[in-house]
Amino acid sequence: MMARVFSRHQDGLLQGISRYLYMSGNAMAGLFHTSSGRFYYLIKYSIQQVYFTAFQSFKLMFFIGVVLGVLLVLPLVSLGFTDIDLLSSLMEKILFHQMVPFITAIVVIGRSGTAITSEIASMQTQQVMEVLLLEGIDPQHLLVQPRVIGVVVSMLLLTIWMVVGTILGASSIVFFVDDIGWLQAIHASANALSESGLTVLMMVWFGMAIGTIHCYYGFLSVDAVQTAMNLPKAFVRSFLGCLLIITLFSLVRYG
Repeated sequence: MMARVFSRHQDGLLQGISRYLYMSGNAMAGLFHTSSGRFYYLIKYSIQQVYFTAFQSFKLMFFIGVVLGVLLVLPLVSLGFTDIDLLSSLMEKILFHQMVPFITAIVVIGRSGTAITSEIASMQTQQVMEVLLLEGIDPQHLLVQPRVIGVVVSMLLLTIWMVVGTILGASSIVFFVDDIGWLQAIHASANALSESGLTVLMMVWFGMAIGTIHCYYGFLSVDAVQTAMNLPKAFVRSFLGCLLIITLFSLVRYG
């Protein structure tokens, strides 16, 4: 009996992965078959997603960045590590390539990912999908594309803004404890942004994973009960997905 239960669970998992991959591939393939009217819609709602995800979170991300910069540098300075080049190197390895992208992803998952799942689930309960299909419109093209694009762009913008806060926070601590100019401290911290190509690619993967996973669980939610069950599932899957992505990129970078 246990073998039967395990087999059923395995079949359900494989079926879920297949549905997720189909939805993601179908949504992305629709980008190559976009008419002028749908292209306008895509741009419009992608910008709306960027506004909701990025521009409404700038203050929060900047504050988190400042705190991260202070929390990293302050203990090191208290232990006597005041070499600006060493601090810059630590900021690059720990903050810019690891903590800042991952914390940005967590904030986006909690703030915008859950909103995406709830919004699509609400459309499901209101039978919007059936109306779109009757009009010959693929809901996965119409709903998934702008949200994924918006989340990807937002991840890049929020990461940049958070890095600015991190540099200012760390530079402020160095300025107060070491005999160097504040602009010099900022310049040394900013130099740690070298080799950021992999980080940018990682942020794109984060955005794609968050957007598609939360859209997927929105499409699975056909009533209020399923929505309540799928919201935490979407959060956990997105979190684990981003954790896997950052692990893979760290292995490539430092392996």
